[in-house]
Amino acid sequence: MDGHVHVTNKTFWLGIDTWQPSPTGTGWDYLRAREAGVNVIIENFGTYGYWSYNITPKHMLRMFETFHRFAEAHRDRMALALTVEEARRIADSGRMAVFVSCESGWDQEGDLDVLRAFYRLGLRSVQFASQSGFNAYSDVQGGLPSGGAHWGGNNERGRALVEEMNALGILIDVTHASTDAQRQIIEASQAPVVASHVAAAAVSGAGGLSDDLIVKLAAKGGVMGIHGGSSSIGVRYKQWIAQNPQRAAPLSKAVGDMVQYRPSFGRTADDSNYGDFIARFDQESRERTRAVFVPYVDPPDAAAAVPTPDEWAQQIDHVISLVGPEHVGIGLDMFGGRSGVPLDASGYPLLVEAIGRVTSRRNVELVTGENWLRVLEQVQGARRRDGREHERDERHRQGNREERPVIPREAHASAAAMHASCCC
Repeated sequence: MDGHVHVTNKTFWLGIDTWQPSPTGTGWDYLRAREAGVNVIIENFGTYGYWSYNITPKHMLRMFETFHRFAEAHRDRMALALTVEEARRIADSGRMAVFVSCESGWDQEGDLDVLRAFYRLGLRSVQFASQSGFNAYSDVQGGLPSGGAHWGGNNERGRALVEEMNALGILIDVTHASTDAQRQIIEASQAPVVASHVAAAAVSGAGGLSDDLIVKLAAKGGVMGIHGGSSSIGVRYKQWIAQNPQRAAPLSKAVGDMVQYRPSFGRTADDSNYGDFIARFDQESRERTRAVFVPYVDPPDAAAAVPTPDEWAQQIDHVISLVGPEHVGIGLDMFGGRSGVPLDASGYPLLVEAIGRVTSRRNVELVTGENWLRVLEQVQGARRRDGREHERDERHRQGNREERPVIPREAHASAAAMHASCCC
């Protein structure tokens, strides 16, 4: 099982049938992953630049429709999983079980009824921070544009959201939240919380989770998914970037341009409400997406520094030594526009073999799937109708009256450069 996959975006933007093999260097595909032994995933709809004028929910709806159409067309190979029991049945039938999550926002305002509606459509996991910039309820990590302590972590709306996600049985993912927000979300949640695609700072250095955060995550019963991107886990690759800043700068530019996209034009309520704004927005987003999903090749000396499966497994070994084998899994975030381990979705067996070289056979079973299913089962098992929905609604309304920090438009101009070393 991979706890952090991106594939629906490719189908939506490029019309790609991802049950066909994607060229190496263009991200994840169902066919190669299934042939490699993967039979359960958490798929993440990436809304990325769809931040303005409340069009993030619109884009989420389009992603849901794209996914459901695609799953129906390939019903003999895959199916949406709403519960862990369903996922096991789907996998036992020889098909791919898919839990749906999202990254970079489902609604930047955090409306509880919008969350409830997406749950009805199948949303079972949410990356809390928006990634493209702070949202109305949580801070994003400081290395991204609009990062920093705008809310001091997680505000009142965010706390109401944590309670509602617990009540619905939605898995909370703290990846890309600020350190303060991560701590506060973990503390506020009554259910286990995950960091789906990260690295351990003790192994890979800056940008990873600190040991104290990993301990807090594990104490709540959570799981840490290990990223596969070279610039996230590769010590030698990070050294190459530091030694070659000018050559390294363009390497992740396409990903940064896509994830941190801001439109090159404005919008007014009087003349842009009839399809022209979203059509132009879509066209610019599509151009940026096409630039990402082309075969990616590192310069030869950088390619020599791409992490090996054994270097990747050092992350697994560290987390097991720190908090035990029940709190780590695979969360590769395999994406176009960058290198990583493995090179494509056919390489999962290489990771399984590497895990087996650092831990026991039973622990391999935990790391390669059972930990993800356990945490999903715990979160879904805590779903409740507690009669307090109206209280959370009122807290959200009160929270909306707080003054939201204003980010000058020019502050977004350096988005791609600041994003260069970050993951999706």
